[in-house]
Amino acid sequence: MVRRSVAHVRVLELRRVHPEAVRVEVGCKHGTTGLTQVPGPMLALTRAQMVTAAVFEHEVRCGVCDTESAHARGDQQVRAMTDRVWDELMATSAATRSCGTARVASRCSG
Repeated sequence: MVRRSVAHVRVLELRRVHPEAVRVEVGCKHGTTGLTQVPGPMLALTRAQMVTAAVFEHEVRCGVCDTESAHARGDQQVRAMTDRVWDELMATSAATRSCGTARVASRCSG
């Protein structure tokens, strides 16, 4: 059995940029994905939300490492909501592909 690389999370405070600037990095032996936030007029993410977003992006870019322990450091509610919406999107996409654009079959109506 081959063990997958395990992703790790690192949170860096970027005080030289701004007193409240933060960068979240998710890395494994295959690479590192980072997300940086500098305070501004828009709504800011919490650190846990930033971790979750960075882990999801790392999954997209890397695709081979185990991200469970990295996800554990993030916002579990945001992760669950994102997973649910993604599953719904994939199910809708699969149904649309099987029906085609004409949607003439009765199983594809509505």
